[in-house]
Amino acid sequence: MAHGTVQVTPAQLLRYRARVSHLDARLPPGAFAEAAWGGLQDSVPRSGVISLHARVEATKSDSWEDPSLVQIWFRGGADYIVPRDDVGIFTLGSYPRDPERAADLERVADEVHELTDGRMTPSRELPRDVGGRPLRIRNTSITGRVHIRWDAANIWVIPVERPAIEVEDARGELARRFLHWHGPATVRRLATWTGVEPRDAAETWRSIEAELVPVEIDGVGEVRSMLAADIEDLRSAAPVEGVRLLPMDDPFTKLDHDLLVPDVALRARALPKVGQSPGYIPGAVLVDGEIVGAWQRQQRKVTVHPFSALPARVREAIEAEALTFPIAGASEPSVRWARAGGAPAASRSRRRSASHR
Repeated sequence: MAHGTVQVTPAQLLRYRARVSHLDARLPPGAFAEAAWGGLQDSVPRSGVISLHARVEATKSDSWEDPSLVQIWFRGGADYIVPRDDVGIFTLGSYPRDPERAADLERVADEVHELTDGRMTPSRELPRDVGGRPLRIRNTSITGRVHIRWDAANIWVIPVERPAIEVEDARGELARRFLHWHGPATVRRLATWTGVEPRDAAETWRSIEAELVPVEIDGVGEVRSMLAADIEDLRSAAPVEGVRLLPMDDPFTKLDHDLLVPDVALRARALPKVGQSPGYIPGAVLVDGEIVGAWQRQQRKVTVHPFSALPARVREAIEAEALTFPIAGASEPSVRWARAGGAPAASRSRRRSASHR
């Protein structure tokens, strides 16, 4: 990297990430592949469709099954929604360089293809120890030969042909997508996000290093890297406006929790660490680019946990967002407010007919 170090503020970083991941303005109806360009985690039931809803107009409860999208097991077996045309980037992009590990994964994929006889098959119909031990099957998407379908209750395994993309090209492009949506970042974070061995991440990083520039974030004390092509957008990113309810593991909240919510106690309520639970599975309430609270969902009932008292217009906008969640169900959607500061939920509920169900 021959360029001088670029200095940016945390606010610039967060504005950039919000805009580049399409949280500044919703995309037109049907633009699901663009919304999922950097991958949307779908591990928490229907979190993927809620991330789509935050980015695409007229998202419906079944939009996660749009033909332009596909589900895979990504990093560590996490359920992900990615663009179908780019699935090779998200699968082969994490392919191991160790020949023995690669051959071992291919043997497990062979076993999946044989057991399914080439057909989409409920995972419960397969032996628990496919590949020699439970859950090992979740690594097979790395070969590019296994997709999944997960409807929040059941998983189907889908044997497919390997994508045509060259593995090294997939690795480089996956790193670029990571940096475009999550940068500035480090090679260590690339390894964590992709689930690859650190030495593999380092080799991929070197392959695109000529495209990177060093970036330092005020107050962070760490030099990171960014795609040179994105620096101007990083510097000039304007504040975003509007309300979004983001699920756990949304791309915007994936990294830098300390920058997203500087207060440690508030951060634990909206962006808890592994093993640190506020008593519910939280999402983040984003208002004009700032996280102002957490939310939780049970079916079509949403409870909002604001960090502090919010103006009436903001509360109304949050309610409107929650009531249009694309979650199927027979009951009417409802919103309940916890008292600011974390007190038990208020008894009042507010109901409206939702436009997207």
